[in-house]
Amino acid sequence: MKHENLIAIIADLIDSRNIENRFEVQERLRKVLKEVNILYKEYIISKWIITLGDEFQVLIKPNSKIFEMLDFISYRMNPNKIRYGIGFGIIKTSIDFEKSIGADGPAYWNARKAIEIIHDNNYYGNSKIAIISGSNSDEIMNNLLAYTDWMKENWTDSQKEILHSLLDGNIYSEKFEQKRLAKKLKISESAMSRRVKSSGIKLYLSSRNSLAEQIKRMGGV
Repeated sequence: MKHENLIAIIADLIDSRNIENRFEVQERLRKVLKEVNILYKEYIISKWIITLGDEFQVLIKPNSKIFEMLDFISYRMNPNKIRYGIGFGIIKTSIDFEKSIGADGPAYWNARKAIEIIHDNNYYGNSKIAIISGSNSDEIMNNLLAYTDWMKENWTDSQKEILHSLLDGNIYSEKFEQKRLAKKLKISESAMSRRVKSSGIKLYLSSRNSLAEQIKRMGGV
C-alpha cells in the first residue's frame, strides 16, 4: 500500500529531562494536542499523538496552515520549548486517523532527519524547525526557517504577546489591524506600532506564510 505525498511532523520538548514538573507538562501537552486535533481537523490525516515520552507526531496534508498550527502549539506550551522536524514524502503503510503510530515511509524518515538537523546545527539554540522534502528548495526553506526562528527567539515578552494575541483571535497574517490589536492588549496605538516595528512580526508572518504556500504547492494542492 502506498499513499500520496504527505507531511509528517515529529516534535519533542527540549531538555525535557530537566523539567521539574514533567508530569504536569506532559498532561498539558496532551490537552494542547487534543485541542489542535480539533482546530485543524480538516488538514489532519492521522492525529497528533504522544509517542515516546516527550516526543509527539502527526501526519497532515500539505497545507498553508502548517506554521500557524506549530506556532499555536508552541504558544500553548510556553515557556517549554519545542523542536519540529518536518518531512515530505509518501507513506508506505496503512494509515489510522486516530493515531499516527505505526505509519511509516519517506515522510517520516525525512521528518526524523529534519529533527537530527536541528540537534546538529541549531544556531546556538535559536533554530526550532527544519524541513526535508528532497527538493532543491530545502536549503532555502531551512535558511528562512532558521532566520524566522532567530527573530522569534529574540522577541521580548511584550513582542511575543502580539503573536499570542493574534493566534487567540485565529489570525496568522501580516495584514492584521494594529488599532484593534492595541485595544485588545490595552496599549496605545503608538506603543503597538513600536512593538510591531521592533519585532519584525509582519516579516515573520509573511515569511512563514510564504513557506507554507510553497509546501502546499509541493503537494499539488
